[in-house]
Amino acid sequence: MPTKQKSGLYRTKVKIGVDQNGKDINKWISGKTKRELEEARREVEEFYIYNHSQQDDRIFGEYAVEWFTIRKRPGLSSSQTEAYRTALNVHILPVFGERMLRSVSPIELQEFMNGFAGSSTTKITMIASTLKGIFAAAFDDRILTYDPAIHLKKPAAAEPTEKRALTPDERVRVEAVCETHEDGLYLALLYYLGVRPGEARGLQWGDIDWDENIIHIQRDIDYKAGATAGKLKTKSSDCLIPLPQKLASILWTKRSAPHTYILTAPVSGGSLSKTSAERAWTRLMVACDMAEQIPQSAEQAPTANPAKIKKDDRNARDLRRLYKPIITPHTLRHNYAAMCWENDIDVYSAMRLLGHSSIKTTMNIYTHLTDSQLGKMTEMVDDMFSSTSSQAAQNKKSCTKVAQRAKEPRQPIFTKNEKPSKTPVKWAFSKVFSGDPSGTRTRDTLIKSQVLYRLS
Repeated sequence: MPTKQKSGLYRTKVKIGVDQNGKDINKWISGKTKRELEEARREVEEFYIYNHSQQDDRIFGEYAVEWFTIRKRPGLSSSQTEAYRTALNVHILPVFGERMLRSVSPIELQEFMNGFAGSSTTKITMIASTLKGIFAAAFDDRILTYDPAIHLKKPAAAEPTEKRALTPDERVRVEAVCETHEDGLYLALLYYLGVRPGEARGLQWGDIDWDENIIHIQRDIDYKAGATAGKLKTKSSDCLIPLPQKLASILWTKRSAPHTYILTAPVSGGSLSKTSAERAWTRLMVACDMAEQIPQSAEQAPTANPAKIKKDDRNARDLRRLYKPIITPHTLRHNYAAMCWENDIDVYSAMRLLGHSSIKTTMNIYTHLTDSQLGKMTEMVDDMFSSTSSQAAQNKKSCTKVAQRAKEPRQPIFTKNEKPSKTPVKWAFSKVFSGDPSGTRTRDTLIKSQVLYRLS
């Protein structure tokens, strides 16, 4: 039992073994509180008995960088690596970077996480999993005696923005802009192929088979990896998809060398950069009348009509500070899926066209009913119940005939001159399948099986 000394410290001894004479070997420990004394006991036992010495405390930021570099980064994709970097550099390290690991308490971590309430689910999950991973590793490395993040709870996230397809009027405007706008090729690839934006930017002229009217999706331009051609999102994304005639007509007049990107950067001639893609998208949405004007002060207001700005004036043609598109490039992928559904393309075919690895993903998108499709579905439901009613009428007629036959006088199974065999079961079984009177048979398979079961 620990005893309290005059100094105010609790003191006790811990047996760590015996010597050659069988005498106990003890180590004396002390602490200001019983909890501190217990922690000292565990440290002595870990070091002398279990040969597990506790490591020295470390700075959170230093350990977090080591954890990410050694334990997490190997095997991560470029986008996943960037997501972890953002979580650490932008959110976690500015708050805990200079703290010691043992100084961070569970209540502090929970308070920190609660500050992200209302953020996206992806952001909250990434920050929480990063914190949990760091502190779990510190516990495994015996830097910590307990894991302060083990019971960390994620706050409520914001409701996800509902995805939508384009309206019929918007589709007409988009198709017109695809053919007439200088950046229309970018819009056309997204609209007519339903590919992901990175996949559209990764297309090369050699990916098109003009004879078969198909196009091969086989690379992705990942801005997080330095705008270089990288792996596709999933294995199923590597696929052949039909080349619509309208898109083929737009592409045919612009075709170039096989290894040249269809969408090229204005200056370098390589793949379209992130800034160029964002600028082009804003200009396209303004042309489609699908962008909202950003309120400007008198000093910031544009001095010229955006449509009349000179073609070579790149900075002046950057409309991102003036307009905000009401849809993103990914909306056209969702619209492509909705158009597949509207035109009765089955879900498995749509899964292949969209490059989904799971049918569940496609089914989640197949949920947008237009008014015309809803009317069509109403007719189909009416027909379904109409056919049920007609079938019920036919069944009623059949039941009437059966009832009339049941009222007819039945003939005996045995006549006066007939005698049952010594094996009556076999005789009766053969009579069932050799044309007995109707009273010994039934159309109901279940009843017949019951009769046969009794006979056997």
